[in-house]
Amino acid sequence: MLEGEIIKFYRKKAGLTQEDLGKDICTATHVSRIERGETRYSAEIIKLFSQRLQIDIEKEITAVKNIEIKLQKWHNSIILERMNEVTKIKEELENIQYINASNYAIYYQLLLARYFILRKNIDKTERILKRIEKESPPMSTYEKNLYYHVRGIYYLDQYTRLNNVNRQSALQELKKINIEEYGNREYYYHLGVAYHWTQSKVMAYFYGEKAFRYFKKTNNYARAILAESLMLVQLKESTQLDFEEIVVRYESLIELSESLGLLDKRGMILHNLGLMYFWKQDFKNAHVYYDKSVKEADKQSLPYLNRLYNYLDNAEEGKLLSTNELLKQANEGLALSEKATNDLYKILFNLLIFRFNNQFDEYYLYIDQTALPFFKSHHHVTHANKYAKLLYNYYVKTEQFKKAVQTGDMFINKP
Repeated sequence: MLEGEIIKFYRKKAGLTQEDLGKDICTATHVSRIERGETRYSAEIIKLFSQRLQIDIEKEITAVKNIEIKLQKWHNSIILERMNEVTKIKEELENIQYINASNYAIYYQLLLARYFILRKNIDKTERILKRIEKESPPMSTYEKNLYYHVRGIYYLDQYTRLNNVNRQSALQELKKINIEEYGNREYYYHLGVAYHWTQSKVMAYFYGEKAFRYFKKTNNYARAILAESLMLVQLKESTQLDFEEIVVRYESLIELSESLGLLDKRGMILHNLGLMYFWKQDFKNAHVYYDKSVKEADKQSLPYLNRLYNYLDNAEEGKLLSTNELLKQANEGLALSEKATNDLYKILFNLLIFRFNNQFDEYYLYIDQTALPFFKSHHHVTHANKYAKLLYNYYVKTEQFKKAVQTGDMFINKP
């Protein structure tokens, strides 16, 4: 039966009809029945077909039988983020021309989508998911859960890239997963991140901890660092005593990331620790960690823009940089945002520039007419709440009470 499926695939690939393939060998009807696995056939016929199609049938059969094992190995490498191994297995799978005609075609396509997410090629990921959604192919129970998982990760990546995607989408997809059917407990981490983006701190911590235990058990230290960092970010409202313990945990993660050569993870953790100090209004310590995190980020990346904005916002709050230096770096951030065509950061850096120039009439008008409408429509709740409160206080101070009530409603009645 497997031989018949392979023969059919390569016959179509060669542009031959069943009659063309069977010429001087057997009838077109017999070719059809062989391809469908409905008749017995001799090894000699398969050999003649193989010669006409210029394939090594034994090699093709061996490759097909190894597809599932290779796909499972590829999936595991993606979870572990072992990029050399991930790339090597991808190349091996691409050499199996029959794979997209096999029973493993959907599994392969879903893992290919995960691969492109890992490579930050969201356009290719989107094309694969849209094609699967449009064609609605029959999927096994495992594949359905993998499909929900990949879609969830896709939405998370879209949100962290700050595109216009509803932050609830990732959570909705990930909650469809039946972990007993799926078995891949890596998804706890993505579920935790989804809860984090929807401001559900308890659930984010809960699933972050489950992911942390799973990653530690499987010796996936890079992902364990991310999971523990996710847990720590939820502890914003900690007491001073607890906060000191949190700082120790952060510093331990920073050292571990450095020892493992995970500099991208180290930069993220430095930034998160800076954020914790900022929330505590300890602007001097926040400045130290923000500064390190900015220096470790690629200037062409979104993390750099995010870190630079927070660094400058904190520096101005704590009066830690001169106005000239603040303006110089804010203008750099604006230029990079325009180059990246990123509307969110164009708005955020414009807000900083108005502030640093003491252009407060323009500042509050810009918040009212440009920033808040954008934050609301793009579901940037944290920024919407922050700037709505600033605008509310401004309207109260200037006795514009009707506008103050309208603005206050934005952060009192959160979306």
